[in-house]
Amino acid sequence: MEKTAPVRLPVWVTLLGVALVAVNLRAAIAAVSPLLPSLQADLGLSRGAAGLLTSLPVLCFSLLSAAAAGLGRRLGSERALVIGMLALVLGSAIRFVPSVPWVFAGTIVIGAAITVGNVLVPSVIKQHFADRSGPVTGMYTGVLIAGAAAASAISAPLALSAGWGWRGALAVWAVPALLAALVWVPLSRQAHRPPEQTFRARTVLGNPVMWALAIFMGCQSLLYFAVLAWLPALLHDAEISLGAAGFALSLFNLLGIASAFVMPTLAARAKSQVYPGLLICLGWAVGVVGLLLAPSLYLVWTFFAGLAQGASISFVFALIVLRSRTPDVARGLSGTVQTIGYVLGATGPFAMGALRDSTSGWTAPLLVLVGVIVVMSVCALGAGRNSTVG
Repeated sequence: MEKTAPVRLPVWVTLLGVALVAVNLRAAIAAVSPLLPSLQADLGLSRGAAGLLTSLPVLCFSLLSAAAAGLGRRLGSERALVIGMLALVLGSAIRFVPSVPWVFAGTIVIGAAITVGNVLVPSVIKQHFADRSGPVTGMYTGVLIAGAAAASAISAPLALSAGWGWRGALAVWAVPALLAALVWVPLSRQAHRPPEQTFRARTVLGNPVMWALAIFMGCQSLLYFAVLAWLPALLHDAEISLGAAGFALSLFNLLGIASAFVMPTLAARAKSQVYPGLLICLGWAVGVVGLLLAPSLYLVWTFFAGLAQGASISFVFALIVLRSRTPDVARGLSGTVQTIGYVLGATGPFAMGALRDSTSGWTAPLLVLVGVIVVMSVCALGAGRNSTVG
């Protein structure tokens, strides 16, 4: 009996799946920050312990990226994304349990689930949208940042005005994760060819372009998390009101959406990605040096830093796709780059805070960030040159 060929779903379904995964890759983390005071009081946590609820997922990004790439290689990226989104639903449910250990356990599950999406979406883009990688990567990164901004904006109103409490306001993020999983189920059932086993860890680890891209990733991550954690405190110490400092942080996040949409297309169309990379570094430099020299003009410096942060993460994802010879290489390169990058990035908030305490000012921390931008610029020269990994 002749077998019926499997039905191929329209390409827009895959695009919708990518967008739904993107919504979920920061929302469940970003939703925690506005709720920390209520959460801390309810659970009796110290400030340090409460801070772990936002830093644990970043540690998962660094520790589990290689494992996520391996899961995608074994099962296929589409099936692994279904598992990742269902794990995100599970983590959100676990975090609802009124117990400190369960809240932390749910946070770890959420971090692991998000890591799967972080690592595997570039491979999906390489496989399904190789000829449109710039616009699709821009859409993906822009939606990712927009999801974080939306979660930050509505979590407190859901908890307080709607009366859901912090548990309900966090549990609600299981809904978009479940929706994403449902979209990826039919995508994972399409005719699936085992991936070409073209990824060789030893080859990639010995490639200078990979190291340049990984360190660039680490520098941009360090800058982003450092500014995200300490911009309001820095501005408040400069005698700027807490309300104005909070507005500056919102502006920093929102501006990243626009630049995240644009940068991958610009990078994909450029003959060399060196100049877009250096342009990003210039934006960071203007923002950080401006805060150092003239903090009263904080809105100007926040404008440049906000554009730079969105452009820098989307630039990394774009280069992972552009530099990879095959989807399998994209999976492995994504896992390796994010493992190294997030290890470096996780040091940013701690190092900047420790320097602030030890020097009683923000000059030393900001000068360190200037040094990070210099390293990032050098890495842009290596990661931006036209060369294929794998």
